[in-house]
Amino acid sequence: MKTISETINGAQGLLDINFDLQKCFEEQLADAHKTFLHLIRVLEDVQKPLLRPYAGRGRKPLPYTPFIRSMWAKCFFGIDKVSNLITRLYSDPNLRLLCGFKKVPGKASFSRIFSFLASTNFTEETLDTLVTAVHEGLVVYHVSRDSTAIEAREKRVNKKKVKEEKFKVGRPKKGEIRANKRKNPHLLKYQVQQTVEESLAAIPKNSSYGRKDNRRGSTMFWHGYKLHLDVSDTGFPLSAFVSSASVADCHAAIILEKMTERKVQFCYSLMDSAYDAAVIREFIKSRGRVPIIKASNRWKNHLPMDPAKQERYKIRTYAERAYSYLKENLIPKNIYVKGHQKVSFVLMSAVLCLAALRTIQYFIL
Repeated sequence: MKTISETINGAQGLLDINFDLQKCFEEQLADAHKTFLHLIRVLEDVQKPLLRPYAGRGRKPLPYTPFIRSMWAKCFFGIDKVSNLITRLYSDPNLRLLCGFKKVPGKASFSRIFSFLASTNFTEETLDTLVTAVHEGLVVYHVSRDSTAIEAREKRVNKKKVKEEKFKVGRPKKGEIRANKRKNPHLLKYQVQQTVEESLAAIPKNSSYGRKDNRRGSTMFWHGYKLHLDVSDTGFPLSAFVSSASVADCHAAIILEKMTERKVQFCYSLMDSAYDAAVIREFIKSRGRVPIIKASNRWKNHLPMDPAKQERYKIRTYAERAYSYLKENLIPKNIYVKGHQKVSFVLMSAVLCLAALRTIQYFIL
């Protein structure tokens, strides 16, 4: 199947250079359809093609491209369920043509192919390629880092209770090995030496209960996941991953720092007081960058920021604006899929759409 870019460029070559795009579609093309058309062109220029080989027997497999486009349409048009997406494709011929469907498949086909796409790193690889291609030769001065709560409609994973060994008082005997009282007591120090893949494998990914203090000072609780995000000073999402809701924000700082430095060059890392740790500050300084982290109230002798850093710290609101746009426009109000793989696929697809929209806004128009 031809990409949208190949189709439109071919039409421009055959027709007049100022031809009316409406002639390629059956119904009236709305502004949202035109924006979605630009979004597809941006993403398909950098995405890795997924092909389904035909074994020679049975019915020919459906191509992946229309389903990938429909997943982006699901995020862009704010459609929460797959059944509602199918209804929209039946009733909207322009969207059906943009996605590439001659005949809309059933719900089972969508569920099966979405599950396969969720098991791959398709969205993460596409985001990495887009970020690298857009910021090639550019310097991102400020990277804002934050996380947000994602509520899930699934039960908590019940872990088997294991009786822990009671710790004896005093020094252990010669040759005696005792387990540590706390799990991963030096997790941040381990992350400094680990690769990104090893650190992500050690992060909990099951749905759990989370606690977070908002900017008003009140505490909120939820059950589900956390979306961790790095944003540039233009609101462009640079790196992202999904973890359990119980994961502390500081445990994602070094991972995101390593993920972002692979793609872009940046000078400052902006974070709130949840990331205030000496290991994080020293790691960022060792990479030749400046950490600007709001001091936590846990430390009694913390020093306030100097006026220059206070002005730069205000740029961190780009992360909050990115989360606001994601939750209001791209992430469904209710996430009906279950499991880390599928939830991560939905959230990363929304982040990918945000990256495409920022590309259109700042680097194309």
